[in-house]
Amino acid sequence: MNLKGIDENYVTSLMRDIEGVINEIVNISSKPFNELSTAEKYAIRYGIIVIAEALTALGIEPEPPIHALRVLRDNGLLTLNECDELERLIRLRNLLVHRYWTVDDRRIYENIKGDFKHILNLIDRLKRVQNHDNSI
Repeated sequence: MNLKGIDENYVTSLMRDIEGVINEIVNISSKPFNELSTAEKYAIRYGIIVIAEALTALGIEPEPPIHALRVLRDNGLLTLNECDELERLIRLRNLLVHRYWTVDDRRIYENIKGDFKHILNLIDRLKRVQNHDNSI
């Protein structure tokens, strides 16, 4: 896959946003759950929304968010397992946005402690594709 015809500055900006938010969430979640303030819990929620929105924007096509991830998978930028994990993140984003009153912050906290390796793997692959396209 290549990024020809795609605004590379836009893709780079999205990747930078995702990495920045992941770093912020990892920093916040380094504290034990019981020590998190309400503002920090909301920051984690919002960060997940930002990551999910940026991931779906990487799908390039104006399709439902889950479809955008499948486009990335079908183009070899996500493994099947990574795609499944990121689909769960998109569903969590939907829960946070549309049913925020049912959210269990402790459960979110425990899930983010598992780290963001699938998202970071995707960003690494996108950077490699971008670097390859620039060298041609």
